[in-house]
Amino acid sequence: MNTGQMLITIGAIFLLSMVILTTNRGLITTNATMVDNRYGILGVSLATSTIEKATSRAFDNNTDTLSIDALSSLTNVNQLGLEAGESSNNPDGFNDIDDYNCYKVTPRVDSLSFEGTNRKIAFNTYCNVDYVSVNDPRTVLNQRSWHKRITVRVISPGMTDTIKMSSVYSYWYFR
Repeated sequence: MNTGQMLITIGAIFLLSMVILTTNRGLITTNATMVDNRYGILGVSLATSTIEKATSRAFDNNTDTLSIDALSSLTNVNQLGLEAGESSNNPDGFNDIDDYNCYKVTPRVDSLSFEGTNRKIAFNTYCNVDYVSVNDPRTVLNQRSWHKRITVRVISPGMTDTIKMSSVYSYWYFR
């Protein structure tokens, strides 16, 4: 083998090595993106489920069985959360949306990993409920209003970002 053939062979090996490294880098990046998307989809699902459960409840403890027409009849701002007899261990017993204020749950979701082994994924779900302004639902009020916003944050060690979802729940009365 002469010098020219040796240089061509070394160049071919170099090019093959670069193609293999680039392909592996692409596969690793794709796999990481797929795992991150899986966590994101599960997180969004948990947040949506929590919001749907909360908004299926009454607007306020006082509107659970009565129709009210005065803001003073609503739960005070500093009393948003669980009422007597309710427990954060039993969210099915919540009767109004503000029971979810300061609610925390750590569900474990069964998931099939990409390698084919089963494992449980832990998520931390945190909820906050606030009275908000009718003109700007991003503005938290320190007084009662006909509008409450529930904010759900989902965090997991495997996720790169926190999932944060909000929904405004309003009470309407007719005279």
